[in-house]
Amino acid sequence: MTAAAPAALTTEQIGFLARAVSRAPSVHNSQPWQLGVRGTEVDLLERPGIELCRQDPFGRDRMLSCGTALTDLELAVRALGRDCHVEYRGRADVVATVTIGRPRPASPRDFALYHAIARRRSHRRAFFGSRVPEGVRTAVAASGETTGVHVVEPGRLDKLAELLGFATRVLREDRGYQRELELWTAHTHGWGAIGDGVPEDAMSPEALPVAGLVRRDTPVPDDVVLAERLAAENLLVVCTDGDAPADHLAAGAALQRIWLTATAKALVGSVLTQPLHLTGFRARLVSELALPGVPQAIFRFGYPAVPAAPSPRLPLGEVVPGGPTGGLR
Repeated sequence: MTAAAPAALTTEQIGFLARAVSRAPSVHNSQPWQLGVRGTEVDLLERPGIELCRQDPFGRDRMLSCGTALTDLELAVRALGRDCHVEYRGRADVVATVTIGRPRPASPRDFALYHAIARRRSHRRAFFGSRVPEGVRTAVAASGETTGVHVVEPGRLDKLAELLGFATRVLREDRGYQRELELWTAHTHGWGAIGDGVPEDAMSPEALPVAGLVRRDTPVPDDVVLAERLAAENLLVVCTDGDAPADHLAAGAALQRIWLTATAKALVGSVLTQPLHLTGFRARLVSELALPGVPQAIFRFGYPAVPAAPSPRLPLGEVVPGGPTGGLR
C-alpha cells in the first residue's frame, strides 16, 4: 500500500511560518526576504528593492540575513510537527527551498530554539559585567558548527582591537556610509512598531564602537582600552570554507542557531559585519587571528544590563505577498 503524500500547508500554518521568519535578524533590520508557498514546498526569496550599497556592496550581509530567516523557517516547520528538507540555492530568485515532509515530533532542542525566536533581541548596548561561564560559551559556539561552517573564540585581542579601531575611524569618515545609515535608522520608539530599520533607542555609545553601528560621533578608544573592553566581552567569529552566496547563507543559518541558543540560555547578543566589508579587512583578520576559514560575522553576547525592545517588523502580508497569512499581523 502506497503511503499518503505529505499534506499541504493550511492558511494558519503558512501564517505560523511567516511570523517566525519575520522575527529573524537582518542587516540594518532590512528584512530582505519573502516566502513563496507551493503546496509542500516553501521558497525563501529575496525581497526586491533592498540595497545597502555602502554597508553591503556585494550582498553578503543580505544573504547572511536570509540565512537567519531560513533557520527560523526550518525551526517553525519542525515546531508544527513536520519533517523537512532544506536545499540551499544561493540565488536571488530562490535563496533556498524547504520541502515539507510527513508528521514528525520536533526534538526538544529544536522546540526550545523555536520558542527562543520571539525572545531574541539585538542588544547593541553594554552587557552586564560578569563573563559568561566557559561551559556556556562552548555550548553556544558548538550550536553553530556544521559542514563548511566553523565558530571560534578569537585570540590576539590586541590585534582585533587594532583592526576594529581602524575600521571604526574609517566608517566614521565615510560620508556615503553615514548617509545610508541615517536612512536606515528608524526614529521609532517603544514596542510593536511596524516597519524596518534600526530604532533610534536601540543605539548606544556605551558598547563597543562597532557594536552600536558606527556614526559620525561614535567615540573610539585607543587600541589598549579597546582590547581591554573586548576581553570583557564574549566574542565568536563565524567562518566558512568558501565565500560564495551559498556559504553566506550557511553562515547566516549557523549564526541564528548560535543566537537562539544564547537566547535560550537567557543571554542577549548583537552581530558585527560592517568592518568586514572594508578592503583587506577579512584577509588581515584571518592572518592576525589564525582563523580556520573566511570570516563572515562576529557575534558578541552576554547577560543584558538593561532589557532591549524588539525591532520594528514589516506586516506579514509583505513576507508572503499575495498569499494567505492566517489573519496574523
